[in-house]
Amino acid sequence: MTIQAVIFDWAGTTIDYGSRAPIVAFQKAFENVGIKISEAEIRQDMGLDKYTHIHKIINLPAVQNDWQARFQVLPTSDDCDRIYLDFKDILLASLTDFAQLKPGMTATIDYMNANQIAYGTTTGYDAEMLAIVLPIAANQGYRPTVNITSEQTNGIGRPAPAMLELACDQLEIKDYTTVLKVGDSINDILEGQNADAITVGLIDGSNLMGLSQTEFEALTTAEQTELRMKITAQYEAVGADHILQSMADLPALIDMINQPVTDRH
Repeated sequence: MTIQAVIFDWAGTTIDYGSRAPIVAFQKAFENVGIKISEAEIRQDMGLDKYTHIHKIINLPAVQNDWQARFQVLPTSDDCDRIYLDFKDILLASLTDFAQLKPGMTATIDYMNANQIAYGTTTGYDAEMLAIVLPIAANQGYRPTVNITSEQTNGIGRPAPAMLELACDQLEIKDYTTVLKVGDSINDILEGQNADAITVGLIDGSNLMGLSQTEFEALTTAEQTELRMKITAQYEAVGADHILQSMADLPALIDMINQPVTDRH
């Protein structure tokens, strides 16, 4: 088999170590209406488009209970809309602070360019959010050919395959089984599986890890190993095809997949 394209996620995969920007924005937007939400409550649905994600959070039993205790009514769709608009303002204002390429990305970009492997993205960001991160990423040498949001698929986001399929179609790739879907959340893996792509879960700096680079590097070696094993188990539980510690490991994985079966040892 020859890998024809790689479709990446954005935050937590290629930029924003630990996928911090959305977490901070979600927490601030809910704090602004007097509701505290934990990172764990947010991260369980990461990878969805942000509007759908707001609805998921607001429908959590704990959030519903807190809302009713505070306002004596349950939240409405209008409340979701207001929180989403606040969330978006907060996120747009902070994205530039979280757009640094993750370790290993530069070498991976060089490898894909040298081997003429097409690459694009699907994302939970919307077009306005992408408009901020794209030029910052481009200045660091990362220029995906296509960037698909759920706005381009009639609002159908992950875990459905629509965004990934559209990305492949725009890259003129018909056989999705020759495509790697690389992400850092369970919804990324499910998106890839639903499109019959080869799925790759990243460990370090992922949404599943949830730590900034400074926080992760402050852990002991034993703690780092234990955390990596925990994340590996989460990817294995949903059937990810490959699990990589770092983006730096992606070129070797592509080489291995591209190698004829008879040459493998």
